Amino acid sequence: MSGGATYFETTSNFNDVGSKVNLISSNKYALLDMFLETRYVFKDFWSVRAKAFISNAESKNTDFNRSNSTLNTLEASGDWMVYRGFMDVMPELTMRYSLDQISNTQDSVITNEGVLEITAMLKAQNNYQWFSYYAGGGYNFRSERSSVMPWYVGGGMQWKHSFFGLELNGFQTITDDSDKGNTNEAIRNTLIQRVDGGSYKFYSINPSHIQIQANLDVGFSSGFVVKSYIANSISGQNYANGLTVGIAVNLLFDTFSNNPHKEALPGKHIEPVKQEENYQIQTQDGVDQNLFKKEPEVPVVAPVKKHTKVPSDDDIQDQLDQAEMSIKLKAKKRKKKN
Repeated sequence: MSGGATYFETTSNFNDVGSKVNLISSNKYALLDMFLETRYVFKDFWSVRAKAFISNAESKNTDFNRSNSTLNTLEASGDWMVYRGFMDVMPELTMRYSLDQISNTQDSVITNEGVLEITAMLKAQNNYQWFSYYAGGGYNFRSERSSVMPWYVGGGMQWKHSFFGLELNGFQTITDDSDKGNTNEAIRNTLIQRVDGGSYKFYSINPSHIQIQANLDVGFSSGFVVKSYIANSISGQNYANGLTVGIAVNLLFDTFSNNPHKEALPGKHIEPVKQEENYQIQTQDGVDQNLFKKEPEVPVVAPVKKHTKVPSDDDIQDQLDQAEMSIKLKAKKRKKKN
């Protein structure tokens, strides 16, 4: 989840040939956009996002100052990381719906382009331990306006959860506005002069723009980061030349584990060896297959246990009598010798 604000101010435009032209009579246009965004990231590397804008626009004109505050835009998007490697590649689709549409008879300041926009982007990024770089480009369809190609490229240094870098971004018209060259073009320019002080921030014909931007993110933890940036126009056509500053607070609520930036490693899975049903060992290769046969096992004869007979009392008495008789005979033989 994140919330923040951006402030834009201009006193000049880029005309249709790219030259910078000041607004007449020191006119000025300023826009404050406040937003609230929520994003949910799924474990399989895709996410959805919703965002709402509340804007306050002010213009200083020759007759009097105007202001307009409104909930003017709702935005929904989804992205999916299709490749992780040397560069992480992620396509993104965004739909932007305006709640504050533009009327050629209105008397309030214009706060947004006032039409339905659908943007398809392809983003790529690579994060090293201390350095990261990124780039992106796509196609922005704007109903009742010219279609444009948004793009950006940047890089910077990072330490722990903080980041400082530079970025070049912008957009280029690739299809003509339907009002180009007819009476509606003059009507739109008249409205811009009357309610926006002459600024081409919105509602201009075939706009293009390039700006340079410095980014500073201060991370107090992985779940609490304060992001800020400052950007200044460097070239364009039919668009406002101005300065933009922004600040946002990012809060991360991890629903999977206590460490939101570490993915669980998959357990090692050993596939069982698959054997074909008709698999047979090749034996017709000229080698004597008897060499591979097991030798017949020789049966082992268990030793016969000898059971000792326990003598009875009569047997013991007979043995004693025989011993006594033997002693008497030996004694008689000794007497005869004497």
